Amino acid sequence: MFAREFQASLLINHYFLGAPLSTSSFDAAFIRAARAAGHAVSPAPDGYRFWDVEIGGQKISLKSTAAANLRVGTLHISKLCEAAWIQDMRGAAQREDATKRLFSDYTSAVDSIIQLRLFKDRAFYELVEIPSALLAQVADVPRAEFAPDGPSIGIPVGKNPPDFTLKLDRSDAKVTLANINKSVCRVLATWQLDPTFGNAATVPPLAT
Repeated sequence: MFAREFQASLLINHYFLGAPLSTSSFDAAFIRAARAAGHAVSPAPDGYRFWDVEIGGQKISLKSTAAANLRVGTLHISKLCEAAWIQDMRGAAQREDATKRLFSDYTSAVDSIIQLRLFKDRAFYELVEIPSALLAQVADVPRAEFAPDGPSIGIPVGKNPPDFTLKLDRSDAKVTLANINKSVCRVLATWQLDPTFGNAATVPPLAT
């Protein structure tokens, strides 16, 4: 039921409006499809940080992207959250403490991130879940990784090769997650649309 309802929103936007789902319309479509599938859904109250919707007691952050440089095997979240303090942290110890405190707060508040990805050249949509436990590994990053002092600091997190790269962007005061290994995530659903205007197929459906 979720996949069929969400597919309807994709079709309307992709074919009739000529544009992918925007962030706000993605949130609305996700909530509508989850409710159609029988889930208890509550949007985050105004002013809450980090998460957008609660489903069956699970707090979820919703992200979407239609960037031209999407990769099949890795995910990218250009703005996990704002972090104005990044611009004021000048030493490794300060950056480590503030970053680990942020991720402790984030993983305490958020159970998972769900990202909708559109590969424009293929008219292919993919819904992927990134577990919050993956981000909890930031707590194990050694202090030495926080020592670089450039405008953007890239820190490998997890196994070798890393599960993802944590980027502290001092110019934009934000936290970015790059090169997230899709093998440690879960693909919830895919939709292949016909670029010449046809029917959409969806496999596999989101569990109800």
